[in-house]
Amino acid sequence: MTLKDIEQNGVIGAGGAGFPTHIKLNSQPEIVIMNAAECEPLLHKDMEMLLHFPDQILHGLMDVIRLTGAKKGIIGIKNKNRKVIDLLNSKISDPIKVVELDDVYPAGDEITLIYMTTGRIVQPGNLPVSVGCVVQNVETLYNIASNKPVVEKFISVAGAVENPATVKVPVGISFREVLKNFSITVVDYKVRSGGLMMGELETDLDKPVSKKTGALIVLPSGHHCVTMYNRFATDHDTDRIAKAGCDQCYFCTEFCPRYLLGHPVRPETAMRNRMFTREEYPMIDPGNFSCCECNLCTMYACPEGLDPKGATVIEKRLLKAQDIKWQGNDVSVHPMFEYRKVPTKKLMQRLDVLMFDDKGPLMDLEFLPEFVDIPLDQHIGAPAKSIVREGDLVKKYQLIAKSMANVSSNVHASIDGKIKQITEKKITILREK
Repeated sequence: MTLKDIEQNGVIGAGGAGFPTHIKLNSQPEIVIMNAAECEPLLHKDMEMLLHFPDQILHGLMDVIRLTGAKKGIIGIKNKNRKVIDLLNSKISDPIKVVELDDVYPAGDEITLIYMTTGRIVQPGNLPVSVGCVVQNVETLYNIASNKPVVEKFISVAGAVENPATVKVPVGISFREVLKNFSITVVDYKVRSGGLMMGELETDLDKPVSKKTGALIVLPSGHHCVTMYNRFATDHDTDRIAKAGCDQCYFCTEFCPRYLLGHPVRPETAMRNRMFTREEYPMIDPGNFSCCECNLCTMYACPEGLDPKGATVIEKRLLKAQDIKWQGNDVSVHPMFEYRKVPTKKLMQRLDVLMFDDKGPLMDLEFLPEFVDIPLDQHIGAPAKSIVREGDLVKKYQLIAKSMANVSSNVHASIDGKIKQITEKKITILREK
């Protein structure tokens, strides 16, 4: 196993970030951290993978330790997952150890996870390797150890379904096709992909599963979460409601996980800037570029039901466009960090999802879609460029699009079939009859 193998196989961050793994591992950390926190409510695919494929995932962790020259590995996992912890402890030895985490959100945020497992604080604007750490998702390590092109994805299907489950599906299958295998318990529903907090409310169920997709969560159309997502569907909505309703109570900032790590993130300033900014006099706070977009401020902290996260994202975009960076001294953890962690159960109560079964056993379902739409931009960076033509016959695992920039990733066929269509965004493959 080499970095070249990882690059050729198109391995990217499977936890949702989608950063090409071969680039991330081109570093010399002291510690490799497996992110097994899985802190989004109702998601279970990482724990199911660890239960069913522990040897392969641990092999992937050891591969990363060897490739980077790290001295040790840490598995950051919530203490509620006793069965998985006991299984892992029975299989590991030096240089790997398990570090148990409180069941809080967002323990899986990379910067928060590093602090909770090592006590090290990544300074604002710096990468984890600046404190000697590299973080890898459970499924990413599984894909590294597989040492073959990434053409399948493990996802959680949860919410208003009869039997929530974790399933493995071909990349490019539509959300609609996946959900056909589940009994949905409501007539009128919406689907949130990725997670309740950091995912997207999908308007098109024909959208394909990518190598980043982590979950499909079915919600009744009138559910609290759906109402909140729709309320702030556009920047204009976030801006307008901030101007009308924010009373500057600071709760959004006081619960912000990055603020509690000492980072200069202040969602309340982003809200105030939305309230008072003018086109000729834009008000922005450079510290807000450190926001991790966990959505805790909007979906949990704000007593008025406003959108501090959306305001902060607007501010991040303005900062990037103007190339403005935060200038300041090293930061230290807030003295109230330990007391302001948000328990997952409290978050689920606030999100009104306690009525759903909080489970997701791995189910061996066979998915044979008639076609797949394989995205060319399912990773951070430049889209891959097609190297096949319409009408070509391809085999599963065959390279169909190559990375075309320093930050990009290869894309492979997930089924045997014929290339039906090629656009700038996707390659459609019809299944071979």
